[in-house]
Amino acid sequence: MDTSRMLKLTDLNTNQLFSLYTQSEKLMEIATDLKSTMELALARNQVVDAFKFYDLGEVKEVYQIFGGYVNTSFGVYTEKDGKQYEYFVRKYKKGIQEKEMELEHSLIDFSIANGLDVAAGLIRSKDGKTFVSLPEEFNGKVEKRYFAVYDFLEGEDKYTWIDPYLTDEEFASFAGVLATFHNASRNYDPKGRERVEPKILEFLKILPKTFKDFSKTDIHNKFHSFYLENLDDILEAIDRVNIPDEDVAKMPYNPVHCDYHPGNVKFKDGKVVGIFDFDWAKIDLRLFDVCFSIVYSCCAWEDLPDGSTDGDIRLDKCKVYLQAYQDKLKELGGLEPLNETEKKHFPAMMEAANIYLINWCLSAYYSD
Repeated sequence: MDTSRMLKLTDLNTNQLFSLYTQSEKLMEIATDLKSTMELALARNQVVDAFKFYDLGEVKEVYQIFGGYVNTSFGVYTEKDGKQYEYFVRKYKKGIQEKEMELEHSLIDFSIANGLDVAAGLIRSKDGKTFVSLPEEFNGKVEKRYFAVYDFLEGEDKYTWIDPYLTDEEFASFAGVLATFHNASRNYDPKGRERVEPKILEFLKILPKTFKDFSKTDIHNKFHSFYLENLDDILEAIDRVNIPDEDVAKMPYNPVHCDYHPGNVKFKDGKVVGIFDFDWAKIDLRLFDVCFSIVYSCCAWEDLPDGSTDGDIRLDKCKVYLQAYQDKLKELGGLEPLNETEKKHFPAMMEAANIYLINWCLSAYYSD
């Protein structure tokens, strides 16, 4: 064999391998930084492109707002006629349907017009629309991504859904705003628009299969092991939610926020001064919205100085919440407060709300 024109393949010694490994680590860091920089630049460009559909002036500054788990949000400064303005911009999750945004936006408009004065209003585009779309191409496939522009709400972002430790004054105001929303939206006509997601009692019927499918995931870690240990209890909890049809008929259906936690409102001087994130809103049992909000906001998500332990429902806060909700509806004189049938099935709906949150967490975890 004539090897004069061949390349001899030789072993690398340990020092050479370690040097290459170190260089590969550096290349990974560079690639990560490059990807992050490009993502931020792309996000800014998309916001600027979206604003071209509006008569809101020139985009001057764009800030990504953190805290959301599904959609991407931005704070934007513009300049028009020598004046500075600020707006809230939402880039919607992949796969959302236009009818879902139409439901959300028409509900916000209706609620503001009928008394919900702390909600962020929608800004219309030049052609009168409440959202615009931009194309995104990935691996040769083009997908529409949707953007909406809102008034920017003043106030403080004090809490998230995992640290909902409001003062009693804040709890009362928080519950009162949900009551105000329910009252303001009570006569809303969705005109055939619906969420893809079913109503809560129908949704519960399909969750056992979903949860069992999650259990078959080939993952070996503490989270999955803990889930498997508790799966039977979760399925039993679903079975316990059994509300007779004749009682459901006595429980009001109403527009519901379906994501009403302390991270989706703004506070000032102990009061809620802004409410946002209606992208999960739909028509469902009013009691479900109340219970889901209580699961979010009245749970201890860690051990607390007041003796509450991780996972406890803080009953003293539930009392403040429910009393304020009832009192606000009595004051408004429109939608009735929680009725006797709703009170009867309050424990079952609390279980339903807890299961709904479990599904949200599991879906987010197992889809990653």
